[in-house]
Amino acid sequence: MVKALFFKEWIKTRGVFLISLIAIAAVSAYAVLMMSRLIQLKGVEHLWLIMMLKDNSFVDTLKYLPAIAGIALAIAQMAPEMAQKRLKLTLHLPYPQNALVAIMLCTGMVELLVIYALQLAIIGIYDSTILPVELVTRVLLTMVPWSLAGFTAYLFTCSICLEGTWKRRIILSLIGLAVMFIYYLQPALEAYNGMLALIIIFICLTAILSFGSIIRFKEGRQ
Repeated sequence: MVKALFFKEWIKTRGVFLISLIAIAAVSAYAVLMMSRLIQLKGVEHLWLIMMLKDNSFVDTLKYLPAIAGIALAIAQMAPEMAQKRLKLTLHLPYPQNALVAIMLCTGMVELLVIYALQLAIIGIYDSTILPVELVTRVLLTMVPWSLAGFTAYLFTCSICLEGTWKRRIILSLIGLAVMFIYYLQPALEAYNGMLALIIIFICLTAILSFGSIIRFKEGRQ
């Protein structure tokens, strides 16, 4: 049953997953090419100087892609459940309700983890060939909050899609926008280092919103 449920979620999300994977790989490759071009023109010492004195990580083009991927994946996964009245049928499967919701969310989170890991790997592997470890770590730690923003965007969008009442959807949307704004409030490199543990805990708590939306749906609040 578990394998069948995971496969069901994969069928819904595979298109968006593959598009997001290709898009993020392409933009990451573009960022790498831009750094390579700068090195060819002015030398690697110039790149180091800009990174250290001007707080430029050369990966700003990737900033919003994780959040966009998270939102797109959540819509592809959850919107058909509501629009096509599939959710009621899904909840009548001979399987615990909370476990069903957990499998749905875990599928999306694992897919996003693969996408974000590829992004970090492309940048990290290239940077490690031209930069000292300290600068590579600095760039990757600057990118990690963007990936965490993607997980947050995914979970908020899932809860909005699964919510049956428009009033609560609007409330969740406003809260989600406010939270997402915080992720991009500080443009400095490694600005969120001291908050990473709290952000991860917050993301885990955000998953509860989808369980609440399901409970309200079963109670007939639509």
